Amino acid sequence: MIHDLKMYCSAVAAPEKKKVRSRDEIETKYKWATEDIFATQEDWQAEYDALEASIPGIARMKGSLCGSADQLLKVLKIRDETEARIDRVMVYASLRADEDTSIGSTQEIDQRATALAVRYGEAVSWINPELTSIPFETIASCMDENSELAVYRQAFDDLFRQKKHILSAREEELMAMAGQVRRTPYNTYNLLTNADLKFPDIKDEKGQLAELNDAGYYLFMRSPDRRVRKDAYEGLVGGYHGIRNTGASLLNGAVQSHLFSVKARGYEGCLAAALDGGNIPVSVYNTLVDTIDQSLPLLHRYVSIKKRALKLKEGVHDYDMFVSLVDDAGASYSFQEGVALMADALKPLGADYLEIMSKGIDSRWVDVFPTRNKRSGAYSSGTYLTSPYILLNYQGNYDSVSTLAHEMGHSMHSYYSRGTQPYVYSNYDIFCAEVASTLNEILLQHHVLDHTEDPKVRLVLLSEFLETIRGTVFRQTMFSTFEKHVHEMAEANEALTADAISAAYRDIMLRYYGSDYAHDDLVDSYWLRIPHFYYNFYVYKYATSYCAASNIAKRIRANEDGAVEAYLSFLNAGCSQYPVDLLKIARVDMTTAEPIEDAMQIFSGLMDQAEELLETVSP
Repeated sequence: MIHDLKMYCSAVAAPEKKKVRSRDEIETKYKWATEDIFATQEDWQAEYDALEASIPGIARMKGSLCGSADQLLKVLKIRDETEARIDRVMVYASLRADEDTSIGSTQEIDQRATALAVRYGEAVSWINPELTSIPFETIASCMDENSELAVYRQAFDDLFRQKKHILSAREEELMAMAGQVRRTPYNTYNLLTNADLKFPDIKDEKGQLAELNDAGYYLFMRSPDRRVRKDAYEGLVGGYHGIRNTGASLLNGAVQSHLFSVKARGYEGCLAAALDGGNIPVSVYNTLVDTIDQSLPLLHRYVSIKKRALKLKEGVHDYDMFVSLVDDAGASYSFQEGVALMADALKPLGADYLEIMSKGIDSRWVDVFPTRNKRSGAYSSGTYLTSPYILLNYQGNYDSVSTLAHEMGHSMHSYYSRGTQPYVYSNYDIFCAEVASTLNEILLQHHVLDHTEDPKVRLVLLSEFLETIRGTVFRQTMFSTFEKHVHEMAEANEALTADAISAAYRDIMLRYYGSDYAHDDLVDSYWLRIPHFYYNFYVYKYATSYCAASNIAKRIRANEDGAVEAYLSFLNAGCSQYPVDLLKIARVDMTTAEPIEDAMQIFSGLMDQAEELLETVSP
């Protein structure tokens, strides 16, 4: 390799800024294989054109469902096949767009794919109203007449359960036509925060200038150097604060979109509407919030431990939350080392699980490293006609390995459900989505803790475990409490200004974190950097899923008879049953507080261990 020669005109060279690499600097083996979906963008265009041409034909089938059992089956099969193909077109476009959010051509195909899905939604908007206009007894007779229709029994049951919220064919068409407009707040937020919003450079622990972006933010938040944490926090959150009025307008747009559906479909409120899709009782949400509210003294205790361990006389600031209880840089892992560690930790799930996962890594399911303008964060994607795909921004620390295990859990769930279920049940409700991912995180944490004897390293790992529960159960429930409050403001016709939203966030933060938490005014704007607030009551499911996964992990680690098999049955089930019932397959009942209380007991026990070690380990 030939390196550029650098000439210096001063005795002491200025420190070179660490830059985020461009995508063409990354080896192919670390980039996801989008060519397995479509070999070229021309192939994508050909499929796009074919789908676009087929949409009018689907619309012309309106009024045919009452004809016969065979005709009903024909329409449903065409719908399933077309949706699977549209999903594939959308996934390819979204993956390519997320590789570099500044490239106009890939942003264009992503927008075109979304527009195609909206037009398809308009074309099939008549199906549900027409189906629910038929007496269910007639549908049942059709299933008896044609055994192939029987596969749709759960789907029919779910549809008729929501019959009172289904509108007329014309009204459903109008709702579908509004789809692209209603996506605008999130699409704009995504481009604003991932492509247009820039942050100041900061100096790392060695005084070297480092490019600050959303992907590297949490790495800085784990720095033992408080000055680095504070600079990174103020640089990044300060950047979001600078767009607070725009951000409030966009969030208001998303909330108003939810409220539009509530009013149009006759729901009691935004929360009830969001939960109804998965048939989740509102009591499940309320049980989570109430149980966590009652457990806030545990969180206050955790903040107090952190204050003592880090010797923070004035209290724990928000930028202190993520750092370890002990001053230790922690281990670093190459991507290959991270994969090996994950595989060792997940051995309890069986040889078949590990073999599929290994093939996925080798087949380039994963887009590994952060690159300039790449979408921040991490996710699992893919669809019925593709492999799973994972976006990472791998930084080489333990948290990166944990994120890999988390997203691999999603992808393995998708692999099993798509490989077992027909298209109509191949996805899984988001209430179940975070169980498989969080279980992997928990097994990884237990694995590294079980194989560590050094007291200081154990304390570092306990810090990770505690922080996971703090971040996933307490913090996500707090986010959901804030989300519910913002929706209730809109329902009460209160203005969602930046000041009003920020005041609500501040009040909830102060209640959650207690007297040893030191609040900074900038924290009031932190809500701006959470994209999940555009997902319509998604975040509480992180908390319920962690509690469910913790309960499952406890049984797997105890070698409870049939625990692994029950869990794999859950993965295979897709959405063939309602989410609460699916979790019962895995032996978890989320209609009770027991899984949440179990997680709180684990949190308390981990704090006991951490405090004991802090007596002997110097921070």
